[in-house]
Amino acid sequence: MSNPVERLLGRLEKVRPNGPHRWMACCPAHKDGSPSLSIKEAEGGRALIHCFAGCNAGDVVAAVGLTLADLFPRQPGRPRNHWRNERLRAALRHEQDVLTVALADLDAGRTPSPEDAQRAFAARRRIDKLQERLSEPQRL
Repeated sequence: MSNPVERLLGRLEKVRPNGPHRWMACCPAHKDGSPSLSIKEAEGGRALIHCFAGCNAGDVVAAVGLTLADLFPRQPGRPRNHWRNERLRAALRHEQDVLTVALADLDAGRTPSPEDAQRAFAARRRIDKLQERLSEPQRL
């Protein structure tokens, strides 16, 4: 299997070198007549991309049939969805913090505003969903 930069460059048009470990190509996410997509091979083999016309990275990789995860090298022994799970765990911690603050306010005798109460209820629903997603089987 090729590294992330090779995988990406092989799907782009009008690729040309632009310095050491750097390339320019036509952006596949918009109608591009001349190269406006910068590609750089970063430390660790990651592929960094930037469209000077303003396309976001997700749209760029989706236009060539890749995902953002494809911009990173696969690490042996680490499940394919490792970073997804890390993001889910970070979101779970954040929602737990929201509930902790809401409970601390209640414990101190403060009455929550309607917006704060809605946010606390939303946090509880999000926690359930995040825990469910984290319990899904790992893909290798």
